[in-house]
Amino acid sequence: MSERTEEAGLLGKLEGYGRSDAYPFHMPGHKRQIRLGITSFPNPFSVDITEIEGFDNLHRPGGILREAMERAAGIYGSEKTYFMVNGSTGGILSAVCGLTRPGDAILMARNCHKAAYHGVMLNQLRPVYVYPRQIQGWGIQGGVSAAEVEMLLRVDQKERGKAAEHKEQGGAIKAVFITSPTYDGIVSDIRGIAEAAHRYRIPLIVDEAHGAHFPFGESFPESALECGADVVIQSLHKTLPSLTQTAVLHVKGELADAEEIERYLSVFQTSSPSYVFLASMQNCVEFMDGKGREEMRCFAARLGRWMEKAGSLQSLRVLTDEECGLAKGEARDPSKILVSPAGSGLTGTELSGILRDRFHLEAEMACKGYALFMTSFMDSEEGLKRLWEALCAIDEMNIGKMKTEDSKSITERLGAGCGSTGRIRPSDAWRAEKERIFYKDACGRLSGGFITVYPPGIPMSVPGERITENMTEWICESRGMGLTVEGVSEDGKVEVCSSSGCLNGY
Repeated sequence: MSERTEEAGLLGKLEGYGRSDAYPFHMPGHKRQIRLGITSFPNPFSVDITEIEGFDNLHRPGGILREAMERAAGIYGSEKTYFMVNGSTGGILSAVCGLTRPGDAILMARNCHKAAYHGVMLNQLRPVYVYPRQIQGWGIQGGVSAAEVEMLLRVDQKERGKAAEHKEQGGAIKAVFITSPTYDGIVSDIRGIAEAAHRYRIPLIVDEAHGAHFPFGESFPESALECGADVVIQSLHKTLPSLTQTAVLHVKGELADAEEIERYLSVFQTSSPSYVFLASMQNCVEFMDGKGREEMRCFAARLGRWMEKAGSLQSLRVLTDEECGLAKGEARDPSKILVSPAGSGLTGTELSGILRDRFHLEAEMACKGYALFMTSFMDSEEGLKRLWEALCAIDEMNIGKMKTEDSKSITERLGAGCGSTGRIRPSDAWRAEKERIFYKDACGRLSGGFITVYPPGIPMSVPGERITENMTEWICESRGMGLTVEGVSEDGKVEVCSSSGCLNGY
């Protein structure tokens, strides 16, 4: 048997990467730093235990874990806070399934993470979509309108009244689900949306996975919990110094049944939770409630100084609040830095590649139109300086190579999935008889699965939606740029419903 080399296997590769000078402008929020009092940990094997005497049980907390979660609830201002060890996904699934029943409808933003759609499928719900606006020139999605949410709730109530008169079956909307902030950092008018939902006695669930830092920084948007949301799910690991897979779920108010959500948490979470993760969460929350607030203040100042310089770039462009055209109640998370190379002749993926290969800076995500850089208070002044100097170098290299990009067509392609109309429930399409065909031949067919460019994990096509030409163009373009397109096999095939599977329309 050959002796294991230092760089063999995943662990060796991780150790080698950790020793390199590669700088992470991506999650997790601890940025691979060990800082005393924040992320310092003993040997993980020495503290990796199971539910033994004195250490409580996450699924039936009555001791140290219960105290930690009650303390977290007090810090966040919720009535109940739950620690989660499999990320926001378990919380999203638990909230959707806990607040609805099979056959109900759910009003949801079309740019939700795929986990929300999995909840829709599992509970056999009828999705009613509200579409976010588009931010022109960037091809990214903006906020969801509170007025549109209220209009859809009003229409649903009228339709349910007519259905009752004619003794027709059809589940009413029982929950509203919004993603805020978006992956790109755009925050919706959660206060207005909550008020609209509450007028109809309907709970609002907010996927705030990318906003776990909001409650601790005055220069950042308000948390959804402060704005009236009933259930809020946050991924600590995305923007705060906590280990990957750590998240929290908050419940507040009388409209959300915490006991039902808790019941589903025991379904969607492992029965063997990591105590290393749980300790990481408690450590993170306690730190943020103390010294973390001052760290966030200093971080906001560093970001402000960085953004003041951004206007001097010529062939590269950095997204600002002004360019977002923020509506009433909307906001932008300044910790998300979006850079468009449209004036340089480069694509976002090419920009990201140059930064990786020449400057050893790793972006969170890149697509044709832009590259996304995630920052947290764990980012050093030196790290932000490296990013600035690298962008300046690329900017100077590409001055004079200006190229006009068709921003409208980019916006249309990135929002391709939002224009299609479902013919059958996602759960019915998922279970229907299906066939696999080449994606370019799938135009006009009903999708049998999810097609998702990842990250960020927002499906361009949901089971039961009609596949459009825009979608196939987006698939082709994304594969050509080397992006991950889930739901499309290596040989380019996708699942579509066979004609016999297109039943149970809604």
